[in-house]
Amino acid sequence: MTTRLTLALLVVCGAASVSRAEDGNGKALPKVLLLGDSIRLSYTELVTQQLDGKAVVVSHKANGGDSANTLSHLTEWAIKVQPDIIHFNCGIHDTKWFEKDQRFQVPPDQYADNLRTIVKRLREETSAKLFFVTTTPILDERAAAAREGRDYALKNASIQRYNDIAGKVMAELNVPVNDLNATLTGADAALPVDKLIGDDGVHLTPAGRELAGQTVAEFLQLQLTTNAK
Repeated sequence: MTTRLTLALLVVCGAASVSRAEDGNGKALPKVLLLGDSIRLSYTELVTQQLDGKAVVVSHKANGGDSANTLSHLTEWAIKVQPDIIHFNCGIHDTKWFEKDQRFQVPPDQYADNLRTIVKRLREETSAKLFFVTTTPILDERAAAAREGRDYALKNASIQRYNDIAGKVMAELNVPVNDLNATLTGADAALPVDKLIGDDGVHLTPAGRELAGQTVAEFLQLQLTTNAK
């Protein structure tokens, strides 16, 4: 079975069925785990293609959801996989604001605690190098229109607040951060952010997925090159 076909099967089958692949010289390829929500799901295929022959990319089929859900599935999605690199995120779902109850789905303090526990468990139960990726932006008007009638709202100010929390936690724990939010909103982006985020104000357009996937692939390629030295 070729490496390309093996990589495709790994993504389709999900994290639980992964076995280590080899390159053309019989050398074992490093295993990279992408862990996160639907944004992660949207760029996984491109990252897999970009790292073909350089790494086995593992990506669980389920939406990771909020930090509490990620934590509850950590054994299944990450620890059983025993990857060499983990590129992880949770944040969008945490920031869901329930107006009636005046609460976030996962309160800020709990979000920080969940992130600390995720990092602690991954460090104790795997030997992987950890990298956190920031949550991508929300376009408020589009998000509000798409979710009219629902009992929660998504707002970019909350995304920024939770990214700040995550940044402080990762700095505290010495976990490097891939700032995907800055990539999509920065002046160097090939397109303005309203061309990268879709009509629902949350999910990426094809151009957004391409930019995100390329950014993640390049970030991981740098880590793989550094680790190989």
